[in-house]
Amino acid sequence: MNHKYKSLIKDTFVFSLGKFGSKMVLFFLVPLYTNYLSKPEYGTAELVFTISQLLMPLFSLVVFDSVIRFGLMKGVKRENVLRNAFFVLGITIVATGVATPLFSVYNGISEWKLYLSIMIVLAAVMDVEMNYLKIKGKNLTFSIISIVQALVLAGSNILLLACLSFGIEGYLLSTIISYACCVVLAFLVGGVLSDLRKSEFDKTLLKEMLFFSVPLIMNNISWWVIQSSDKLMVEGMISAAALGLYTAAAKIPSLINVVVSVFQQAWGISSIKEIESSKDTRFFSGVFKVYSIGVFICCILLNTIVKPFMMVYVGKEFVDSWRYVPLLVASAGFSAISAYYGSLYSALKKTINNMITTVIAAVANLVINLLFIQVCGVWGAIIGTVAAYIIIAYLRMYDISKYIKLDYSVFRFVINSLLVLGQAIIVSIDFYPIELSCIILVVYLIYNHKTVRNLIKKDKRQLSSNSLYEDGKNE
Repeated sequence: MNHKYKSLIKDTFVFSLGKFGSKMVLFFLVPLYTNYLSKPEYGTAELVFTISQLLMPLFSLVVFDSVIRFGLMKGVKRENVLRNAFFVLGITIVATGVATPLFSVYNGISEWKLYLSIMIVLAAVMDVEMNYLKIKGKNLTFSIISIVQALVLAGSNILLLACLSFGIEGYLLSTIISYACCVVLAFLVGGVLSDLRKSEFDKTLLKEMLFFSVPLIMNNISWWVIQSSDKLMVEGMISAAALGLYTAAAKIPSLINVVVSVFQQAWGISSIKEIESSKDTRFFSGVFKVYSIGVFICCILLNTIVKPFMMVYVGKEFVDSWRYVPLLVASAGFSAISAYYGSLYSALKKTINNMITTVIAAVANLVINLLFIQVCGVWGAIIGTVAAYIIIAYLRMYDISKYIKLDYSVFRFVINSLLVLGQAIIVSIDFYPIELSCIILVVYLIYNHKTVRNLIKKDKRQLSSNSLYEDGKNE
């Protein structure tokens, strides 16, 4: 098997140990939240967390992404990359402290402003340290720390929510405790402390890192707009209770995100290494073909069982949220496609292009939310989310083709997209969801049988042979 595929598969497997373990723990915390928090409480707690995700890239200058890109760059001392990142983190801590009183401006979170600030700082430090573990090749350590963090989060939630009934405070404290645990473990066990001692501050390198990462501030904010602004708008334009329902529904697509995030961590490293060496477009094409088909199959399968699953997954107060799930799952599929191309942008150092595509999708999302939430309620937010992810996926596919000529059929991808969206709509309106979903799955597998055949073959040589690409040339 080609060493590039071996490396990608090995990294994916190692990351899956930690990611699947940690994400499964988080996934099964939802029943705890929906049984021990009311809809308004759950909505408010999630709102604080959501705002922390918006502000963290702004205060950290997205330096954690520079750690990955420059830490894997030839001729750059990775310890100096770490030192520069911690210099930026120092600025993050000061800026967050100064801004904390300003968080009171928004009444919805004013009571929790201190928790918000702590979450911002710890999240920034955690991302820098965990990305540094990746560039050191300590993927197993990364995975173990991820699992420990998730277990600490679960234990803290059980204690603070179920046993002590701390409500919103328990939810936020659990998140902070888990972040702190991860930061300390990565700092000590991951060798961060020892590497900082032998590092030097490199002003020239810092400029290059910031030139790379600063455009990603707007990119990350735009991603937040696509992923989370609808939560604020649902809370403001409808109610905190509606936000609670929407949040419960949004947890289900996290199953797709689990699979995607495992792959993306490995793919981000592999794509940078490939760009730094041979720029083999067959490698990029083959991976995309298998990846995109696999993602859409996951969407179809998950939507097939979503209704009966939601009946037992969430508390009685949240059962009605099942109808919102299918289209959110479909949007997660398109998000996965855009994330694939996002890694290529990073490898190519085209962060401005990355930012532009995300901003366009974010603007579309905001406009659709404003137009439809008032009229359609939560469905308006879902329409905006689906539209935004479709826009960014197709924009990036077009834009990346200017730099890397991937061998795939756009027509085939469009048909696959329509099948996934069609099934999501059928399930949402509850029109023979199981029967028609099975038919659509069969049609999808037949239509993509060449690539699926190569995907399931046990012969390892298939991963590096031309057969993975032949069907693209004949489409």
